[in-house]
Amino acid sequence: MMSVDPMYQYSLKFFKMIYQRALTNAGPPASGKRNERKLFFIKEFTKLLYENICRSLFEKDKLLFSMLMCLMIMGEEEGRLDQKEVRFMMTGGTSVDMPKPNPTGEGGWMTDKIWASIL
Repeated sequence: MMSVDPMYQYSLKFFKMIYQRALTNAGPPASGKRNERKLFFIKEFTKLLYENICRSLFEKDKLLFSMLMCLMIMGEEEGRLDQKEVRFMMTGGTSVDMPKPNPTGEGGWMTDKIWASIL
């Protein structure tokens, strides 16, 4: 069973507060500028969410949270990342099959796992 640190149990009330603040900062709806206001709201909400969550994270977890948030924005929202490359970065090489033998030989300076990742 997985245990979640009590510090990381955010409430819906906390999330709603951030959402409401982003709506307030976006200003009143203006005719003809709906798309512009929507983009501003998304940026403002993302900024507020990031700042408020980072404020309550342990220092050791801030870099991981920043990277995950960046991957979500660049990958899923903007489509600027190749999901195969992200999966490789997160898991490493998972190839069991080596079509070519390790050029450094058995017990050489390069392990079979590294060679499989290169392939």
